[in-house]
Amino acid sequence: MNSYEAGATLGLEGKLVAVLGGGGANNGIGRATAILFAKLGAKVAVLDINIEAAAETAKLINGVTENAASVWQVDALSRDQVDKTVSGILEKYNRIDVWAHLVGGHKGRTLIEEIPVDVWKSNIEINLTSAFIGARAILPTMKRQRSGKIVLVSSFAAHSISVSGADYAVAKAGIITFTKQLAYEAGFFNINVNAIVPGPTHEPNPEKDRRDGRLPRVPLGRFARPEDQAKAIVFLASNWSEMITGVALEIDGGMHLGWVDWETYLSKHKSPVKEDNRHE
Repeated sequence: MNSYEAGATLGLEGKLVAVLGGGGANNGIGRATAILFAKLGAKVAVLDINIEAAAETAKLINGVTENAASVWQVDALSRDQVDKTVSGILEKYNRIDVWAHLVGGHKGRTLIEEIPVDVWKSNIEINLTSAFIGARAILPTMKRQRSGKIVLVSSFAAHSISVSGADYAVAKAGIITFTKQLAYEAGFFNINVNAIVPGPTHEPNPEKDRRDGRLPRVPLGRFARPEDQAKAIVFLASNWSEMITGVALEIDGGMHLGWVDWETYLSKHKSPVKEDNRHE
């Protein structure tokens, strides 16, 4: 089965997918997601505040499949820009089947009493308010269509207590609650709303990963890659998830399950960051 055949079974071939943060937001998750949707036969609108990054993603896509991707510059925190971008996409493609809102990030990590109010507001806005603005913009279209898939991005930080970074954790926890509320309201219009909850995600770096104290918390033996998150997003946007809504899907190799010490970990994983070490 080739990519287009797979896309057909997933119900993605010919669909219009808008990826906000498609220039590479969230450690490359946005770009990996846009590329995977295109490989599966979807048309992809690549949205990003960084127009150069969005153009690079589109170039990678169109180099394989001509005219499969278009580029849109938009500030996810500007209601006016988001509304105009949705209108522009509709004018070009006539519909929007999937809205993948992959915007996020954080400024600084410090104790609660040391977080400046403006930094708190900034982290809440980029991680939570932007999702609200995007939902407000896309819902009328999907309600008219009486169909649609919305995928948001939370973080393992939503479930973790740390010595710093409360603003980011609170915003990402808010995404999970927002996902559930939005799923309930939109479900009556045949719209599915789900979120992924990524663990640490980056391109493989064996030496750096081995020194990362969080690795023993990952039973599957490695950190996630952008493509791992993209696969989950595609699944939640596909026909295969028709009866799934209001779910926050953990994509962290089991990191949320608990903690083991290094000695125990290494006794089970001789090479923690080696590809497919479990099958040796």
